[in-house]
Amino acid sequence: MVDNGGFTIDGEPASTYGITLMYAPGQPFLPGTRDRFVEIPGKGGAYWFDSDVGSRTFSLPCRFTGAADAAALDTLIRAFARIFVHVRGRPRALELEFDDCPGYKYLIRYNGQIPFDRAWVGCSEFTLELIADDPFAYADEDATTANITTTGVPGTTVISSGNVETPAEFCLTNNGGAPVSGFTIKVNYEVT
Repeated sequence: MVDNGGFTIDGEPASTYGITLMYAPGQPFLPGTRDRFVEIPGKGGAYWFDSDVGSRTFSLPCRFTGAADAAALDTLIRAFARIFVHVRGRPRALELEFDDCPGYKYLIRYNGQIPFDRAWVGCSEFTLELIADDPFAYADEDATTANITTTGVPGTTVISSGNVETPAEFCLTNNGGAPVSGFTIKVNYEVT
């Protein structure tokens, strides 16, 4: 059993609602793929064109703990359920962060239904079904900034040590009186 609830939703620890993660959920290493291929009649196998990674699902085995009686448990259930649904009754997009991987967040929404077993007040178990349509976890934005001053020297190079392909942003400032012309910007990605 995880002491602190095991996860946070939109920055709020599950333990705030009296919820603990019963055990670490078995999650696939990678989500399934959507494959594009064609099968030719009379020919063995298939021609594969391309694949994309599909959505990632989470089945979190949880338990409500610490409710003194059935009325207190109902209050916890309603408070927890409220965060998943918009005021108009539609599922909301929320951030999911696991305690064992801080700083990495999935954008999730409630998916399907939540089966609930109210065995007794002190032990009420359920499986929280969530889906991340974008299957990747994201860390907080980290920008690399390089301030380079050049005076007509060709071949100035800026190297980013990041490990995620992101768009580059260039800001050119002309501090001189002559117009800036005849320059080229090349963005190269190193394949490792």
